[in-house]
Amino acid sequence: MKKLLLAALALVLLAAAYIASPFLAAWSIREAIRTGNSEYLAAKLEWPTVRATLRASLTEYAIGQTPVATAGSGAAKPGIWQRIKNGFSRRAVDNIVESYVTPEGLPQLFGMRQYYRENVSGAAAADAARPWHERVASFWSRIKRAEFHSPTEFEIEMADRNDPTRHYIGLLKLRCVEWKLTELRLRTLDEAALPLAADPA
Repeated sequence: MKKLLLAALALVLLAAAYIASPFLAAWSIREAIRTGNSEYLAAKLEWPTVRATLRASLTEYAIGQTPVATAGSGAAKPGIWQRIKNGFSRRAVDNIVESYVTPEGLPQLFGMRQYYRENVSGAAAADAARPWHERVASFWSRIKRAEFHSPTEFEIEMADRNDPTRHYIGLLKLRCVEWKLTELRLRTLDEAALPLAADPA
C-alpha cells in the first residue's frame, strides 16, 4: 500500500512538473530578453519560424488585413498611394525583423523601450528594479490564455505590460526534453471590448 501511494505521489509530481514546465520556459525566455542573455535565447527560440510568424503579424498590424479579391466581389483595388504606403510598411517591418528579431537584437529592443519609457515618456521605474517575486506576479497576471494543443504543443497569450490592447501569442513545442518557442504573433484588441478598470475609489 505504501509503495502504491508513493508511486501515485510521484505521478502527481511528474504531472505537475510537466504542466508547469512551459510556463517556466516562457518566463525564462522573458527574463533572458530582459537581462540580455543572448546565448540562452539562441538555444530556446527557433528563429526562422519565429521571424516568419512575427513578420506576418507585424505586417498585418502595420497595413491592415489584405482583402482577398474574388470574382464579382466588387472590391476596389488599392490605389497607387495605398500600394506605395503598403510597400514602405512591408520594407520597414522586414528591416525591423531582420535587425532585432535575433538573440542579440531582442534584448537591445527591450532596453531601448525601457529607456524611452523611463527617460522620455516619464513612466514608472524599470522592471529590472523590482524584486523577482513582483516580476513573477506581474508575468502571471498578464497571462490571458494558456492551453495545450497536444502533449508537445503549448500556446500562451499575454497582454503587453504597458498596453492592454496589445497581446503576444507564443507557441512552444517540446523538443526532446525542453520547450522551445517556435512561433510568435502580435494581436491587437479593440479597446471597446476590454473590461472597464475598477474605480480606484
